[in-house]
Amino acid sequence: MKGIKLIEETLSTKKKYYVEFEERQTKFLAKEIFNNGTKKYYPFKEKDGLIEQKYNGITKITIEPEIVVNSGISFTESRGFGFTSPKGVQNLFYFFQNKFPKIQEVIISINKETKLTRTKLTLNINDFEKLEESTGTFVENKKNEGNTLYQLILNKLLPAHIDEPEKPEYVSGSLNLYLDKHSKVSFSDDETERLMEILINSGLPQEILISTKANVDIVYIEDILTEYKKNLEQVTDTSTLEEKWHQFFKKHAWIFSQIFSFPAIFLDDKVNVGGHNIGGSKDKIVDFLYRNKINSNIAFIEIKTHLTQLVLNSEYRNDLYPISNQLTGAIVQVLDQKNNLLKNYHSIVGKSAESLNSVCVVIAGNTEKFSKKGQGVSFELFRWSNKDVVIIPYNELLDKIENILKLFKKKSIE
Repeated sequence: MKGIKLIEETLSTKKKYYVEFEERQTKFLAKEIFNNGTKKYYPFKEKDGLIEQKYNGITKITIEPEIVVNSGISFTESRGFGFTSPKGVQNLFYFFQNKFPKIQEVIISINKETKLTRTKLTLNINDFEKLEESTGTFVENKKNEGNTLYQLILNKLLPAHIDEPEKPEYVSGSLNLYLDKHSKVSFSDDETERLMEILINSGLPQEILISTKANVDIVYIEDILTEYKKNLEQVTDTSTLEEKWHQFFKKHAWIFSQIFSFPAIFLDDKVNVGGHNIGGSKDKIVDFLYRNKINSNIAFIEIKTHLTQLVLNSEYRNDLYPISNQLTGAIVQVLDQKNNLLKNYHSIVGKSAESLNSVCVVIAGNTEKFSKKGQGVSFELFRWSNKDVVIIPYNELLDKIENILKLFKKKSIE
């Protein structure tokens, strides 16, 4: 702004500065400097020949003593004081005041913690600098994207004069900013592998790469545990819940490899074993097929829910409890699926697998929900007497995942 001058008024505790615009004195207070070193700035702008408040909500910016703000705030009267725009700080505070219209003062402090009160925002100087760094990264990133877009448009219009844009450069700090914003972000297996490939080719020392991979694996397993435990919180046993578990295990198919004593790999899910090819719409459907990586032998996995009743609540005699129809039904179901696949083996799986006395698994129930003393004994007697079907409760599978996480954390520490 041209024609801006500040008129000083000296008091016993401070100096006050009022705006003079085009040699006309105004009553707008623009700055105060206190004897203890505190400075208060009142951002202003010119509109239709008048001086008025620059922001709708924020009326003043207070800089506590001994603080040096190198950027992010303008202390030049010709600019009307206030937050600066090149690194995006001003836009951030426009957004902020829309969210918090009652905030009138922003205080930059060296000793106080960042906090929000009824009418004030206190920002520790370190947090303010991080704030500017983050907005600056965003602005730089958008600038690069814009330049790439402009060059692409001009290349299409004038290919003989404008080269096709090169691959946009990565702005350092962008990934960190994204991860800070999305603290619970989960990468797919492909994305994780791609990130690791980038890290491997980055030239980082091997010990850092090993540590980084361990930490990525830890976060990945922790995310899986969170999702698993969230499913366990469901209290209504429905077909929707069973489908939710199915999708969970399909997404994290490696979990089942922890069940077997041999290296197992995922083959397919929802396989029709009733005489039709994989993908059929009727007959007998097995939830998951796994294959022994060494001899190609097939394993059948039938999924129920964690709410599936394993043992009845009514005692049979002397602390012995009958097995529930839900569990015995699931066992018969998976054995029937195995039997049907053997009858139609080559038309369903072809040469991709073998069936050499295939393993059958039922995932169901939760033994931690047993309320009576003999239920656990009755269940264990029953399940270890089944030579053809392995029964895994959901709480035991949870323990297996948690043990894997402990191993990774131990590896990371070492």
